[in-house]
Amino acid sequence: MTTMRPLGSGASGEYDPFSPEVLEDPASAHRALRDECPVHHHAGFGEKGFYTLSRHADVSEFFGDWGLWSSEWGQGPIYVREGGLKSDPPEHTVYRKLVTSGFTARRTAALEDWITATAGELIDGFAPEGRADLCASFAIPLPVMVIAKILGVPASDRADFKDWSDQFMAGQNAADPAVQGAARAKIDAYFGGILAQRREAAAADGPEALPDDLLTALLLAEHDGRPFTDEELLPLILLLLVGGNETTTSLIANAVWRLLHLGLWEDIRSRPELVDAAVEESLRYDPPVLGLYRTNTRPVVLHGTEIPENSKVQGLYASANRDPDAWDDPDTFRLDRDVNDLRRRHLSFGVGQYLCPGAALARLEARISLQLFAERLPGLRLDGEPTRVDSFMMWGPSALPVAWG
Repeated sequence: MTTMRPLGSGASGEYDPFSPEVLEDPASAHRALRDECPVHHHAGFGEKGFYTLSRHADVSEFFGDWGLWSSEWGQGPIYVREGGLKSDPPEHTVYRKLVTSGFTARRTAALEDWITATAGELIDGFAPEGRADLCASFAIPLPVMVIAKILGVPASDRADFKDWSDQFMAGQNAADPAVQGAARAKIDAYFGGILAQRREAAAADGPEALPDDLLTALLLAEHDGRPFTDEELLPLILLLLVGGNETTTSLIANAVWRLLHLGLWEDIRSRPELVDAAVEESLRYDPPVLGLYRTNTRPVVLHGTEIPENSKVQGLYASANRDPDAWDDPDTFRLDRDVNDLRRRHLSFGVGQYLCPGAALARLEARISLQLFAERLPGLRLDGEPTRVDSFMMWGPSALPVAWG
C-alpha cells in the first residue's frame, strides 16, 4: 500500500488527486480525507481549483440535491455546458426519458444471447494462446461492440470509438477545455455525419426505411412538437458512447483483477452463483468512476468549511463506498455480502434521478464475462502488473496481463 502524504486540518490539506501516490492507491488517500479533511480544497487545477467530499452521508446528499448542486456547468472539473443528461431538470428529465427507452429491462434481456455469443467469439480468438492482455483482447472490444450495436453504428469502427473515448476521458486531467473539446469534436463529426445521412434517407424513403436502433429513435423523437437538433443530440450520443464502453471495460477488468489478486477466483469458478455478488462487490470496492462533479448554486458551509458559490465540487463515490459509517468491514472485498443490499446502497452507478440508465446492461456484460472466463479459461491467473487508465476520475486497468492453462 502506498503511504499518503499527511493532510492538514480544514480545507487546505495536501491531498492531490493527480499525484502518483493517489493515482496508484486512491483508497488510502480517501481514507485520510474521510478521517481528517471531509471537505477538501485542491487549489492546483485551473483558476479556482475544486473541492472534494468523501463521506458517504455527504456524497449521497450531494448527488441527491440538484437544486443546490447543479450539473449545468458539467460533471467534470472544468466549467463547460455539456447538456443532455449532464444537465438539471427539467432538461435532464427530457433527455433521460429519451435515453431510457433504449435501455429498458426488456431490451437489455433481449441482448443477453447476442452478448454471450459475441463474448464467446472474442474468447475463441485468444483462448488457444494461453495468455493475453485481457483488456485489449476482451474487456475493451466487448463493451464497444455492445454500445455500437445499440446505437446502430458499425462495430468495425470500434478502434476509432475507443481512441476517441480514451482521448475524451484523458482530457479530464487538463484544466483547458480545448483538450477535451478536441476529442469531442471527432466524435461529434462522426455521429453528425450519420445523423445527416439518416435524415436524407428518411426524407427520401420515409422513416420506416431507417434501421431500428437507438440512433434512429433519437433522430425521430420529438419534444415540444419538434425533432431534436444535432446540438441537442450529440452531447447525449457522446455520453452513451463514452459511458457505454469506458466504465464497463473497467468493471470487467477490475472484477477479474481483484478476484485473481485476492485469490478468490477459484470461489467464482467452483460456485457460479457468486458471480452476481462479485460484480456488485467489485462495483462497491473498485468503482470505475471514482467520482463526479457538480457546481453549487449558493455558498455552502459543510464541516466548518465554506464552499463559495459556483465552486466545482467532486463527490467521491469510491470513498463513500468504503466509509465505515456506512459499511461493515469496508476495506475487505467480500463475496458473502447481500447482493440486494449492495445494489441498493453502493453509489457506483449514481444516485436517484441521476442513476446510470445503462446500469443493468453493464451488470449483464460483467456477469456474462465472469461466467465465460470461469468456464473457458481454466487456471486463470495474473501474468504481470496491470497499468492504470489515463484519467484521474476513473479507476481501472488499461492493460491486464493474464495467463491460463
